[in-house]
Amino acid sequence: MTLLTAQPVNEPVTRTYSVEVPNTPPLATIPAIIVFHGGGQDVANIAKRWGVHPPAPVPALVENYLLVFPEAHPQLDEEWVHYGPGNSAFPTLDLDFVRDLVAELTSRAYPTTSMAVPTVTADPNLIYAAGFSNGGGMVWQLLNSDLSASFRGFAAVGKALDPEKAIQYRRHLAASGAVPAPAPVAYIQGTADTGYRPPFTQQEQKLGETLPFFTLTEMLNRNGIAAGPAATTLIPGSTGLTEVVLQQFAGAEAYLHGTVLNGGHNWPTPTSVGNPPVATHFNTTEAIVDFWKANAALP
Repeated sequence: MTLLTAQPVNEPVTRTYSVEVPNTPPLATIPAIIVFHGGGQDVANIAKRWGVHPPAPVPALVENYLLVFPEAHPQLDEEWVHYGPGNSAFPTLDLDFVRDLVAELTSRAYPTTSMAVPTVTADPNLIYAAGFSNGGGMVWQLLNSDLSASFRGFAAVGKALDPEKAIQYRRHLAASGAVPAPAPVAYIQGTADTGYRPPFTQQEQKLGETLPFFTLTEMLNRNGIAAGPAATTLIPGSTGLTEVVLQQFAGAEAYLHGTVLNGGHNWPTPTSVGNPPVATHFNTTEAIVDFWKANAALP
């Protein structure tokens, strides 16, 4: 694969992205996965979690996709703009950028090294969004904006959906006449992440009042999933500190709720470091791709 860096998207302020292009794609139109980095990070941080770390080869499970890594606004502090304290207007800065980025991916011919398929373009029906932490918040914003229909599947890691933001998203959608449609979504977060359950003070927050539980409820309602048992998988290979439980719910669209017991604020893979504990026996990227293949038409 060929990594093209700092590709410009012309807006009032030029925005950039990196894209990994397959050398020998099977078709001239292929899926594109857009991955949003976390706050205080850049594309290099999140690209490693998808095997894009030259000169290492890209994993086979993603070698036939456009892997797209957008950069946050150059005048901001390496973060994506979504609702924060005191916001009263719907934040469209990054949504406008993503709209332009999708238009570029689905119209630009990226050169390959294949004689059979010399150029490749993103399939407009097979665009996927994933993000970590603040970038996960960007995924939730996309999912609850009028851009939702432009994406076939979503994944947020290390960031739950906030109730206050959900209320604002619904207000904005109602004003635009859009209706939140069911969508295939994977969400994964560690229980030792302070965004999962606030640290102990005088009394630990009840599990049913945590943001992950709110996220679960919201997705069950959105996807028309009846409360009941899920297809539950306990990932083998415990590190002795962390373990991963995946709960997949079936409805109008599937929802995957992943919990990393004792896991910190990170994107777990066998090579992940930082913000421990890390469930290195679990590959988050692989789990997301497998979920999209089974539930979101990813070839």
